[in-house]
Amino acid sequence: MNLELRALTRRYARALEDFLGGGGEAALQEAYHIGREALARGLGVHDLATVQQGALLKAMLGVRTRREGTRAIRAAGKFFVEGLLPFEMSHRQSQEANAALRESEERYRGVVDTARDVIFTLSSDGKVMSLNPVFETITGWSRAEWIGKDFAPLVHADDRARAVELYRAALTDQASPRFEVGVELGILVKSGATIPGEVVATPLVRDGKIVGILGVARDITDRKRAEQALHHLNEALEEEVKRIAHALHDEAGQLLASVHIGLAEIARDLPPHVAQRLADVGGLLNKIEEQLRHLSHELRPTILDDLGLQPALEFLADGVSRRTGLHIVVEGSAGARLPAPTETALYRIVQEALTNVTKHAQATRVSITLTRSGRQLRCTIRDDGVGFDVRAVHARRGARGLGLIGIQERLHGVGGTLEIVATPGGGTRLIMAVPLEVDRAESNLAR
Repeated sequence: MNLELRALTRRYARALEDFLGGGGEAALQEAYHIGREALARGLGVHDLATVQQGALLKAMLGVRTRREGTRAIRAAGKFFVEGLLPFEMSHRQSQEANAALRESEERYRGVVDTARDVIFTLSSDGKVMSLNPVFETITGWSRAEWIGKDFAPLVHADDRARAVELYRAALTDQASPRFEVGVELGILVKSGATIPGEVVATPLVRDGKIVGILGVARDITDRKRAEQALHHLNEALEEEVKRIAHALHDEAGQLLASVHIGLAEIARDLPPHVAQRLADVGGLLNKIEEQLRHLSHELRPTILDDLGLQPALEFLADGVSRRTGLHIVVEGSAGARLPAPTETALYRIVQEALTNVTKHAQATRVSITLTRSGRQLRCTIRDDGVGFDVRAVHARRGARGLGLIGIQERLHGVGGTLEIVATPGGGTRLIMAVPLEVDRAESNLAR
């Protein structure tokens, strides 16, 4: 018998002796406290029974009659039960906790098994540990074919490096900002085709240690098809804009030229003071022609097709400045030419943003900054206007009043992202980032 148990035995014996001597509730309370202490020290019911037996034998040595012995044994039984109460309560709590855990596990399993997205776990060495049933529905593979195997062959060869990067970032719990929303990866299905997927991964932690990753993969085929449809719609709109710009520049210009000729002929037959008035009208027509020319170029500037994004933005900024009085500067560099859809999308977005500034911002200065870094181009539009509450605007049914839906849709069409930084009275920044690679919306679906 160790020292702790001996000390507990002596304390128990004194309390039992006190109870048999008429100690009452105070002695029973001591029995309860002894039971709690025994439980806290990791002792079990068997240990407490051993203590009870030793204490009872010591107490029975002083019994003189059979009647006194029977009464002592009954009282000792009541005392022992009081000491067991903490164990009984602990057992009940353990049962309740286990029942709650089982219920929680059943709910979790129900959610995982009926989820529409693939939920998976990977080990620290990249092996597939678990897959929910929808994996079989989406990919055609059985789960048994991949459990225990490396995950990388499930990813299209073009995306494998990014998938491994995502896995390592999650495993070290150091995911970069571009992994916070989800990474688009081509997923190989059993038929040999590739479906576009969006994957989010987080560390899988057990006992305070990262032992793998927990991930969710979503089939985004429908979203990609919608993006393609939007892309084609934007292309059709651009063609219509070209037609309107051509009509403004050429057809309206020809009509104005004819008016100039007619006025000149009339002026020859009129007195000088009347001819001067016609000359003044001709000056107004010249201004109208100049405005039409600027508007036609802003609708679809040939400079965008011929020279690229930055010269087109400088031309746009100059035109808006002339009309509104805003001081607009274009800074930085876009570098080499971008894909035509990306250049068109960014031009239209800046155009919409400048329209928003002139209508709502009450600004005096606007800067448009282009920054090229690696495989990404960032375009930041900053104004010194009144700003706004971003959350409140988003809550207002998609912020239709500020045209942000159109901006976001154009960015989605070229795989870009939008960040809005604004505070009431503190101006506004629109930060757009677009990839400088082949449009994944088309490449994934074409595989």
